[in-house]
Amino acid sequence: MNWNRPDIWIIAGYLVLMFGLSLWHRRFSSSNLENFFLGGRKIPGWLNGISYTAALVSPDAATGYGGLGIVTGAFISWWYLSRFGLALFIGGVLFGVFWRKLNLFTSLEFYGLRFPQRAASAMRIWIAVRTSLIAMPAWTGITLLAAYKILGPAFGLTKLETIYLIVPISFLFVFFSGYKGVVISNLIQMCIFFIGTIVLAVLTQMYFGGPAAMTAALQHAFGATHPEMLQMAPPATHDVFPFTAAVAWLFGQSIGYGGDAAPMGGAMEGQRILSTRTPSEALTMYVVTAVSMFVLLLLVTLPSISAALLWPELRAAGADRELVYGYLMKTMLPSWAMGLLVAAMMAATMSTVGDNLNFGSQVLVSDIYRRWFVRHASERHYMWMGKVAMALILSLAILVVFQVRIITNVAIVMLQLSCAELPANWAQWWWWRFNGPARIAASFGGAGIFCLVVLAPRLLGFMGFSSAAHFALPWWWQALLVMGLTTLLWVTVALLTPPDPEKLLRDFYARARPLGYWKPFRLGSKEGSQAGIVKPIFRGLLIAIIGFAAVCLLIQGLTAGWFGWYTSCISDLVLAVVLFIVFKRMSRSFLAYLESRTAQAANGNNPALPLFAGEEESVRS
Repeated sequence: MNWNRPDIWIIAGYLVLMFGLSLWHRRFSSSNLENFFLGGRKIPGWLNGISYTAALVSPDAATGYGGLGIVTGAFISWWYLSRFGLALFIGGVLFGVFWRKLNLFTSLEFYGLRFPQRAASAMRIWIAVRTSLIAMPAWTGITLLAAYKILGPAFGLTKLETIYLIVPISFLFVFFSGYKGVVISNLIQMCIFFIGTIVLAVLTQMYFGGPAAMTAALQHAFGATHPEMLQMAPPATHDVFPFTAAVAWLFGQSIGYGGDAAPMGGAMEGQRILSTRTPSEALTMYVVTAVSMFVLLLLVTLPSISAALLWPELRAAGADRELVYGYLMKTMLPSWAMGLLVAAMMAATMSTVGDNLNFGSQVLVSDIYRRWFVRHASERHYMWMGKVAMALILSLAILVVFQVRIITNVAIVMLQLSCAELPANWAQWWWWRFNGPARIAASFGGAGIFCLVVLAPRLLGFMGFSSAAHFALPWWWQALLVMGLTTLLWVTVALLTPPDPEKLLRDFYARARPLGYWKPFRLGSKEGSQAGIVKPIFRGLLIAIIGFAAVCLLIQGLTAGWFGWYTSCISDLVLAVVLFIVFKRMSRSFLAYLESRTAQAANGNNPALPLFAGEEESVRS
């Protein structure tokens, strides 16, 4: 390792700051479970948004997305825009208010309100196990692996040395500080991450002589063989990310999003919603997440595209392209800047690891240990068991570090599994006839279909069956096929089995006042048309699409600026601002309607509510 003195002081100062913050919040977090896991439900929406970005974006963004950037090109932004963009706005506009109004401790408690006891218990066990013992170790493991792929090229660290450097302070931080300390530290860590990535991006531009010179060099090197590198949209055919894959991401991750606040493919979304101060701030959390996350991902992917001029061998099949960001750091940064960016990567790693451990332990203790094993212990006992659960999750994550090579492969598999049941997550909110057996079919049947479509061809190929290659579809077609077959399964089960008990459904509707097809349980004096029932949903989807379009134009405009296409840059940014203003005004009106609707449910006041512009809600006596 070649450690320079400025690097050492910067990194040491960061570690001391983080440990001091953890001790500062120790007293607050140790007072009760709600403070330790939800920050006392007093976290501002914007701060939760930055924290959610910290949970979603870690060094695996620099390695995974950076590696994708070097083999794709200017259209790399569509990998994460299609994956997260529309989904986040749908979750914020159509579901954030409802989740916060339920005032749950963990989002998994929702199943006890919505489904009969046997189905609810099965769902809580399944989701708690897959979240705390599968998803959180997997995402934590690839975060630590990503840190190694950056610190390895930059300083020559091994995997074990990287773990020794990052894991102890990450564990001690979340051990002492709880959720509030994690959220506040996330703000500091993201500021460091933003500064570090901006420094590297600026130095990369300077290295190539500015946007025009860099773009000309890319055109000269790849214009004849790979012209798609300077295209703003995914090409129709591409080995890594064709247009079809973008469509698969968009539909596979957006349809059904928001109906489950603890998606396997996402991070600790429910924890962010339930800890906000007010229901309306849940939408603020989503919007801040979308903007901050996409700008940060842009900062790590754009320099990686330019790196193809320096290391074209990383574009070859079989090359470990995820080392590119570490190479950039070593090549571009002076000593003081190297220490800053290493601290930034450590900050991002610690924020994600801390979030994963805090959320995973909350679910493991509340939905498994406390519910099924020790029901009547003291809060102090449960807090200590939560800290034991953190150690267990971290141990499993370290196993992942030594078993995985390519980070994006894990992300794709995890998201394929989660998208199987995503449409069912909308159905459990919007269709009263969606019952317990259908919920079980969506979750367990979806997992079985995933194994059949995704894992079986791989297993057959591993066993030496040459015909297995005929069944191994590209991952984007696999995702859509798994989703389609699972949806067909749970719709069939719902229609062929009896509905859930009437009292259960009536109590849930009275408490949550969900949108959609709940006509037998609507409160009021008139029975309305189906158009009146679904109009709020379509209006919410329209508002979400406008927000998604605004953030897409923002990212496309900044991308155009990176390559020196200033006319496109300015026009995209101006249009993005206009759409953000439209989104803000429409969403404010829509959320006011949703909050008044759920407030009347909470107060036991049942008269019909106005929808929009004088329209009355359709209800049934």
